[in-house]
Amino acid sequence: MRRVGSPWLNEWLEEKTGSATKHVMPLFGLFLMTLIFVVFRSWRTLAAIILTLAACVAIAVGLADPFGWPNTIVSALVPLTVLVTTTATLVYIHSRYVDRQDARPLMEHHAHALANKFLPCTASMFATAVGFAALAVSDIRPIRQMGLWTAGGLILAWVASFTLFPALQSLLRTPTRAERAPVGPWYARFVDLWIPFTARYRWPLVGAALLVMLCGAAALFGVPGELAPLALQTDSLAYINPNVAIARDTREFERSNGLTVTELWLQTPAGQALQPEFLRAVEGLTRRLERDPRITAVDGPTAALRWAHYIQSGSDQLPTDAAAWPALASDLEQILLTQPAARDYVDVASLANARLSIRGRGAAFGGPGAMRAFVESAWRARQLQDPVLRGVRGRVVGQGVLADQITLRLIPSLIQSFALTATVIFCAFLLVFRSPAARLMAMIPSLFAILGAFLLMRVAGIILNIATILIGSTVLGATENDQIHFFYHFQEGRSSGSTADALRHALLVAGRPIAFATLINAGGFLALTFSDLPPMRQFGVVSASAFGLALIADFTALLGALWILSRRRGG
Repeated sequence: MRRVGSPWLNEWLEEKTGSATKHVMPLFGLFLMTLIFVVFRSWRTLAAIILTLAACVAIAVGLADPFGWPNTIVSALVPLTVLVTTTATLVYIHSRYVDRQDARPLMEHHAHALANKFLPCTASMFATAVGFAALAVSDIRPIRQMGLWTAGGLILAWVASFTLFPALQSLLRTPTRAERAPVGPWYARFVDLWIPFTARYRWPLVGAALLVMLCGAAALFGVPGELAPLALQTDSLAYINPNVAIARDTREFERSNGLTVTELWLQTPAGQALQPEFLRAVEGLTRRLERDPRITAVDGPTAALRWAHYIQSGSDQLPTDAAAWPALASDLEQILLTQPAARDYVDVASLANARLSIRGRGAAFGGPGAMRAFVESAWRARQLQDPVLRGVRGRVVGQGVLADQITLRLIPSLIQSFALTATVIFCAFLLVFRSPAARLMAMIPSLFAILGAFLLMRVAGIILNIATILIGSTVLGATENDQIHFFYHFQEGRSSGSTADALRHALLVAGRPIAFATLINAGGFLALTFSDLPPMRQFGVVSASAFGLALIADFTALLGALWILSRRRGG
């Protein structure tokens, strides 16, 4: 005896979805605590950051109750996204607080550090929040809810970052650089060597980034006549761990019997669902569908008659002549009175609705929606052939149709949410930067990371599904924080110095926090590789890789682009 089918699979998904956060968060928490302590080397700093994060995540998770947001396959990303984004913001704030190199009073220095980071942190967190809120345009409810949930959590985290965290810094008396030796004195020497290197090789650095971006775009959208677009996940079993017994058994059953179910809902005039002519036409449609080898079973109003006829005559083939059907219709009325299961296919209250349940090998028909198109085509052909069906309305419905619609709407969801996210972030850059060229260049690392991630997916054979479809918006919303902070401090240095001086100032002030924040983001999403859900594991690997690509672009292509722009301006 083997367990197969949706009820068992849904039970497994529900259990693993509920436990996903419990498994991922402790791993990320351990990584986070270790990294923060290594970077700042202070237990008091660690306590201030951990207490702030705990409050932010707890409140963010609690938002689900008043708004009625349920746990879904993608809801595990909500606390993780809030955690990594807030952690990066706290690292930016505290890195500026630590950098105390003069004799000004601590309270005055604390206020200066918060004021210096208020604009870039506010712009980045609100841009990220609105970017996730843009997922509300998706037609897929779990994605829509996940976007709104994450946006609400990020807004509350921004409030905590400039209220609770500064209070904990003062209460716990977290040390500054004047009280504790700086971490990594080699970094200043690295910056002095790296800036001339990027100036010399600016064109190769920018050219290599553009090449990767073009390859990533081709991997995602395809090349007409040469390369197909990145494939969509059409198999719901892909969301189940393939090593689980119910997944193996269901896969085997699907291979031999088919598991894709499509319902054909037939709406007749009141009282016509048991008329002999209508039942005879429905039996003809059933036979037409069953002649296709890809269809493994068709159940409907006449299925009970087939069983009764088989018991009486040894054959399950009902007569085709019209004269036999008044008696068969009368027999079906008696069966409906005595067999409750037979009423699943006829609305006995109004006798105005009937249903055909069609099971087949969905993959054999082709891509998403192919089996539905086959059923609709067979229905139209039978309707034209039989005058009795002219006044009947046939609608293809059911779980199979819903699954196809979700798959078909993944790409529109990706494009719409990504476009809105990019627009919102670009508007945030308008508030922070004055140079139009700087606004565009600020997005180079994010675009490089996203398109590079899609290129990685193509190479690794990872396809788009309900989790990986979120990579574009997630990576763009998280990595733009780095560019906002970098350009904010670049403008500080550019106002009173050359391009080299501005780059040196930006790298010294924001370079290490960017690296630390990227490690936090990558480590947080990499923890998803321990999830039991294959799409979440894929999302974790690709997202972590994208964050690494963004860090590389921050220190290479972005600096090269700024050198090219400054040379054209004579700066």
